[in-house]
Amino acid sequence: MTPMGTNEHRITELEKLIAAARDQYYTSNDPKVSDATYDAWVDELRDLCPTSAQIRSVGSSISPQSPWKKVSHEIPMGSLDKVNSPIEMAKWLKDHDAGEVLVTEKLDGISIALRYEKGLLTQAATRGDGLEGEDITRNVAKMMGVPSRIPDQGIVQLRGEIICTLSSLAKNFPGYANPRNTAGGISNRLDGEGSEHLTVLVYRIAEGADTLPTRSLQLEYIHKLGFKTPNSYVTESPETLWEEYQATKRGQLDYAIDGLVVEINDVTKQDALGEKDGRPNGSVAFKFVPVAKETVLRQIDNQTGGAGHITPVAIFDEVNLLGTKVTRSSLYNWKYIRDLGLDLGARILVARANDVIPRVVEVVEPVGSVAEPPKECPSCGAATDWDGEYLVCTDTANCPAQTLGRLSRYIKSLNILEWGEAVLERLVSSGMVKNVPDLYRLDQKQLASIDRMGEKSAQKLLANLWEKNPLPLESFFGALSIPGCGESMIRLVVDAGYDTLDKLKSVTYEQLLGIKGLGPVRSETLSNWFAHGGRDVIHDITHCTDLRLKERVKGTLTGKSFCFTGKTSAKRADLEDMVRNAGGSVKGSVGKGLTYLVMADPNSSSTKAQAAKKNGTETISESDFLKMVGA
Repeated sequence: MTPMGTNEHRITELEKLIAAARDQYYTSNDPKVSDATYDAWVDELRDLCPTSAQIRSVGSSISPQSPWKKVSHEIPMGSLDKVNSPIEMAKWLKDHDAGEVLVTEKLDGISIALRYEKGLLTQAATRGDGLEGEDITRNVAKMMGVPSRIPDQGIVQLRGEIICTLSSLAKNFPGYANPRNTAGGISNRLDGEGSEHLTVLVYRIAEGADTLPTRSLQLEYIHKLGFKTPNSYVTESPETLWEEYQATKRGQLDYAIDGLVVEINDVTKQDALGEKDGRPNGSVAFKFVPVAKETVLRQIDNQTGGAGHITPVAIFDEVNLLGTKVTRSSLYNWKYIRDLGLDLGARILVARANDVIPRVVEVVEPVGSVAEPPKECPSCGAATDWDGEYLVCTDTANCPAQTLGRLSRYIKSLNILEWGEAVLERLVSSGMVKNVPDLYRLDQKQLASIDRMGEKSAQKLLANLWEKNPLPLESFFGALSIPGCGESMIRLVVDAGYDTLDKLKSVTYEQLLGIKGLGPVRSETLSNWFAHGGRDVIHDITHCTDLRLKERVKGTLTGKSFCFTGKTSAKRADLEDMVRNAGGSVKGSVGKGLTYLVMADPNSSSTKAQAAKKNGTETISESDFLKMVGA
């Protein structure tokens, strides 16, 4: 029964705060509530009302507007109780007569449930609210650490975490500050773009290794199946490991963790302890002490990114966080500064709690004013304006930072070698290159004339550039920095029949809206791009340079569509290119209108095979497909 009186009001307040903070943590790119504050609220609610449903809740409820298919978890995905200090850990070990424990890193990513049947991946579902998640199998299948086939032929269910490593964050997602939120956002993209840069680490087998007597042996088995796993240790003194991670080990990792998971190694002993409030009694999260230091904000620098966003950077008195001297941190955007009430001279709290990347999390002593955003772009001096929560440069066409961003995106998307950002920056600053078509107007003499460039280097750069000629339509348009429209998204349009330059130039918003997977936002963005300068870019390329765009050919597979699933002897990308080169189209999933599903065993009874038969799709083997294309 819920306590009455003043406690009742506080309980209601805590339940609302916890629910809002939890949803924000899982859905926002900028959660405002720290782990320490959230944990304190949960502890207080547990003391006041131990039966509250908010104590048992995990994850976040699924939005009714979500386009992903909802799936129920056969085995619920719960959460763990926590301890925050070596003293609390020692008490937990004694109270549970733990003995030998398995210690693994507590990954700060997106929880995922994997299901394999007869060795094949059949489902990958997000945690959701613990009972129901979303089926994002087609994205997870692209991620590193997820084998398409495993040697175990039974039903195997595993638990893992989708993470964005720090090196991948820096290389593939410039401008993103939070690795967990990046993993969450990318893994939920309908087009799956960027999923290949994420990693899944598997830490638990929920079904399929019942005969293995210890958690450590189960983890070894997971590794033998071909999965990547977090670092793990068998010990009776997890406190020592916790101190080592706090001091050095955590800072040396290429991914974010926010603690260690300690569980009784003996499976029978752990299972016998049961659970409470949906949390297993034989496992506990050994949380790290948040690493935060107070300092004084001295300056706010502004940088213009490739997309035109003005990013403020905090400059403050030096602090030492996890052995690293820190004097600066991104402030995300100017809305974040307004929300914090931040200005020069304020005493601030800089933390590396859940994120390895330092961030300003709180204003400890404000100065009574809030910093004003710049009225001019720091790169070109043009006027700034608000676009949602972002302050942006309004001169998209002439801003050097945005020009450099578009050129860099183009070069990286097409994997043109040797053209580093330093070369592009010198070309932009010299005035030789103002847009993508200008790259193709450069001659060897011009290129050799820029700083730190000779004739041989210029010759090699031009050879690498022109090696990619002609360019497939989807590769070219996908590299042009059209917001939200990378190569895979443009391919959806081409595969839908808009497979010539003339068809693409004349495609309407209504036609784009009818293409599955594109959606209203990208449809509007793409049609607006064509209407406001895009056609000029195409004309400039096709009429004023020697670059040629390769349209989808008519061939033996014209009018036919293919989806590849499971393990293949040839690279998936090579097989898909064979389809397109023969005039066919490639689909990312099984659905109405799909002609062929190519799989290792066409007689399989897997979920995809059943869906194919239901939709009238023929299932064929890789060898059958190769015969079709004459390979």
